[in-house]
Amino acid sequence: MLGQSLNSPWASSSGVYTHTWTYQVTHPGRTIVEVALTSVNSVDDDDGTFARFGVSQVVSDSGVENFGDDGPPVVARDGVTSVSVRMFVVNSFARGRVSRNFW
Repeated sequence: MLGQSLNSPWASSSGVYTHTWTYQVTHPGRTIVEVALTSVNSVDDDDGTFARFGVSQVVSDSGVENFGDDGPPVVARDGVTSVSVRMFVVNSFARGRVSRNFW
């Protein structure tokens, strides 16, 4: 591994909320992007707490790949220029981790 970039995004809502973050990548080689939910907490007494987090888009030597709302937690591509991740929350505060590993 040649390097790594980490981020810790979060989203919160007492209803339904979706947020997308886009990260630029300048490493010319292989990039492995991994996302994970690190915590999910209820913002009220409702029992409908839910969160989801995944890769929504990758722009690389393979072109533009859109994964939508139910994206995978790990993607590996060569020549990545940008990666977008999407978090969906319902009645919750959620925090995640985005790891970009360069090979």
